[in-house]
Amino acid sequence: MKNIFLDIQNKLSNITELKHIDKNWGQLLYDQPPVKFPCALLDIANVDYTQLGQLAQTAMGDIEITVANLQLSPSSHKSLQRNNAYAIMDIMDKIHQDLHGWATSNFIPLIRTSLQKVEVSKSYEIYKITYNTSWRVYKQKNTIGVQATPNITVE
Repeated sequence: MKNIFLDIQNKLSNITELKHIDKNWGQLLYDQPPVKFPCALLDIANVDYTQLGQLAQTAMGDIEITVANLQLSPSSHKSLQRNNAYAIMDIMDKIHQDLHGWATSNFIPLIRTSLQKVEVSKSYEIYKITYNTSWRVYKQKNTIGVQATPNITVE
């Protein structure tokens, strides 16, 4: 899973508008979040596993990308700065263009499954984009020793 996050972080680093890309550990819950805006924070929402045999599994999970930006520009239809107020939507479009259908050797193509506005009472706005993907997990070492006792019959 770690490599999936590192791959996505690296891919998102191509979006120059993003000033901070990190794993989501609750930064936006702080009164003064330790991030630079706009930011993208990555997390895993849910992972389901199915058995393949030989202790291998297929994992299917939801990767959440939380996008946040300061909301300092008025968005009124008469405002001359209203395009700035919608900058987060441009960033989300770029994220989608980069990630939807993208894959590496670590996971199958990412597929966007939802976009959700996160309501906050602070001076920034937050959206959560969810992508679904799948990958294989192989157990590195069998921890249960298997000994076969041959059944020999002499006639």
